[in-house]
Amino acid sequence: MKLVGKRSAASALRWLLGFLNVFVMIGAVGIGVVFLLTLVIPSFGAGVIDALKGAPSDPGHAFEITGRLTLLGAVMACGFTWWILNRLRRILLSVNLGDAFEFANVKRLQAVGFGLIGIQLTALLLAFVAPQAIGQSVSDYDFNLGSWLGILVVFILAEVFRQGSAMRDEQMTTV
Repeated sequence: MKLVGKRSAASALRWLLGFLNVFVMIGAVGIGVVFLLTLVIPSFGAGVIDALKGAPSDPGHAFEITGRLTLLGAVMACGFTWWILNRLRRILLSVNLGDAFEFANVKRLQAVGFGLIGIQLTALLLAFVAPQAIGQSVSDYDFNLGSWLGILVVFILAEVFRQGSAMRDEQMTTV
């Protein structure tokens, strides 16, 4: 199997990312609807949190801000994941077309980097808020240096692609 082009590994990966992106979007829309319903009907939000706890629904239970922040964090995590997968699919499309070093890929890689930062910050929010929403003590946030170094590598790759794009443009203008 070839790596780039029609019916290649990059095409298969792009298709797989598109398939996963559908489920991420379904999750984001579902959680978003639940979040909006909790703003309108607070007792619905309390029932959702009770279900997450595994406890029977208590209509007198108040829906706290930690529950809303947990649902908001879940929507944000799904949104950032969708954003990243969508940008990666576009990068793979340009690679399949034989134009990996187009300037748009620089912006796409930077967008992936910012999306990864968003996911890390959302994980930080959820590490403190989600346990409180279901009545547990706050867990320690595990600072993962590997994740942050991976984000740094994505930004470095964006710079490499920027320089590659400039070199490609210079080559196109030379006779």
